[in-house]
Amino acid sequence: RVTLRVPQRGDRAQVLALAAANAREEAERQTTREEREDRTLVLLTRMLGLPEAPRRMEAYDISNFGGQTIVGGMVVFENGRPLRKNYKRFTIREQAQPDDYAAMDQMLSRRMAHYLEHRQNPGEGKPDGFERLPDLWLIDGGAGHVAVAEEVLRRCGVKIPVFGMVKDSRHRTRAITAQEGEIAISANRGVFAFVTGVQDEVHRYSIEFSRKSHQKSAVGTRLLEVEGIGETRATALYKHFKTWKAIAGASVEALAEVKGMTRPAAQRLYEALHGEEQASCPEEEQ
Repeated sequence: RVTLRVPQRGDRAQVLALAAANAREEAERQTTREEREDRTLVLLTRMLGLPEAPRRMEAYDISNFGGQTIVGGMVVFENGRPLRKNYKRFTIREQAQPDDYAAMDQMLSRRMAHYLEHRQNPGEGKPDGFERLPDLWLIDGGAGHVAVAEEVLRRCGVKIPVFGMVKDSRHRTRAITAQEGEIAISANRGVFAFVTGVQDEVHRYSIEFSRKSHQKSAVGTRLLEVEGIGETRATALYKHFKTWKAIAGASVEALAEVKGMTRPAAQRLYEALHGEEQASCPEEEQ
């Protein structure tokens, strides 16, 4: 945090002089931060044996909520900082049971399919972040996850260095791993903090999406049980109210105002929802 000095009184020259001093302090702070980030990337480059510093990195994680709603998250770091506009989410398709390796294969294959499409049709469509290849892939997982990622790249004819980020029994970052073995990073505070930050960010991003997807799926299932509520109406209701609590608390009139709903359908839904409330919260015996 930079404390700016502002004169209480004084002439224009004094104000300008202090403004210049404040600007110099801010520039020095930024330079120091950039130098620190560059030094961390250089050290990471040496530890991983890379030919040059990874200026653009992509990290991946798979998350599932209660064995269902399997999703994946991709976060991007550029010059050591998160590039949130290029973050991506993937809903894993046609997978009934949790399988991290299969889910990771699907997510990375779809990511590469987007890249190959951009390469085959240069200049078409808007840039979405998929058109660029990173200098490094970091996978939340061990050697098995790294092997899956390398197989995807082999199938696509693309070369990207791949390493895993492994955690200890307390779910804290422990090391970086390749198929050949683990690389200790705890000895260097800067590199350790950076890799931990990347792993925490991709985990946060993927699990946040997992929870939202599970909630939406659960709400949809309960709505479809009501006569007259199909997938189109269920989707419209969730999009309008956002949460199950909001839907359950809505009046018949509010439900009927949702696009695609009718008054009879709204009445049946209201009765079904409030019937559930009465069944789950019976009155106490007198």
